[in-house]
Amino acid sequence: MTPHQPSLYWVVGGGGLLGSRLRAAISRDVPGGKCWDPPVSKFSWNSPTQLEEQLAECASQFGQALRSNFQGCSWGILWTAGAGVIGTTEELLNAETGALKALLGVVHRHLNDVSLGAGLLFLSSSAGGVYGNCPDQTITEDSECRPMSPYGANKRRQEELLRNWAHDHPRVTCRIGRISNLYGAGQNLFKPQGLISHISKCVIWQQPIHVYVPLDTIRDYLHVDDCAAQIANCITAWAGTGRKSAACWEGMVKIFASEEPASVAQIIGEFVRLPSRRHPRVICAPNALGLQQPRRLLFRSIAGPNVTGLRRTSLQVGIDQVHRYQTRLYCEGRLAPPVAKA
Repeated sequence: MTPHQPSLYWVVGGGGLLGSRLRAAISRDVPGGKCWDPPVSKFSWNSPTQLEEQLAECASQFGQALRSNFQGCSWGILWTAGAGVIGTTEELLNAETGALKALLGVVHRHLNDVSLGAGLLFLSSSAGGVYGNCPDQTITEDSECRPMSPYGANKRRQEELLRNWAHDHPRVTCRIGRISNLYGAGQNLFKPQGLISHISKCVIWQQPIHVYVPLDTIRDYLHVDDCAAQIANCITAWAGTGRKSAACWEGMVKIFASEEPASVAQIIGEFVRLPSRRHPRVICAPNALGLQQPRRLLFRSIAGPNVTGLRRTSLQVGIDQVHRYQTRLYCEGRLAPPVAKA
């Protein structure tokens, strides 16, 4: 792909935390990159039959847009959807994977056209979920995947779905992004996930923070804007590779992380330093879900493209952004009370 050749991208899950930021990053950082607006404003994720029909309609119209206005240009579909977290039921996890399978099916039917330009299919996955109990001190793309929760095992199944699909569709470059703990303003506050968002809600509502893992548990917290910028940078490189080579097949996975680990205690400490009189009250109470959480996760990406240092939001700045955002929601009467957080 030449530096300024137009390219069209469909972000599935474009209304979510990562999806919305990725749409902005593509328009801003990918040369010639344009985001496509699907005709379906809200997908029926809980109805497999209706969802497949909606995805088919979108894939068909996306293909028409490519043939009409982007003939011979690069294109991409980026999967950032998914509501699963650790503790999600098997039924919902299977439904999420079924939705991805349906997308791959409609892409095969509607975008398997030799007249189209080079395609890219990107799957956002969970680094913590798939590596799980990996014994490596620092986890890289070469580390062994050892999921320790149904959530992590389901992410591995999704990755295998894409790998198998990629084997039969050599004209499409397929990539898997294993993303560390994502956080940022705008996270879905009705899901029991996002430690930073959850602590912020508890502080604002002056409720105790129930922590179900040891305070020395180490994670990699990646600001969503940094993650989107990293992925957009990689999209530019991946889209330029054209047809997939054997080397590209081997380099299918990339870790997206801050590479600056922090403990749960450090996160709580950052809230103590906020200019607020509402300091955290912490209750440590291990439970069954805590056993599905590894004690230590440190990541370093060794797969290209190199995005180290591309954009770095410090943990202090990121936490302050989240807390200010949620405080504003609270003042507007739009911040729901905290729910249980594993």
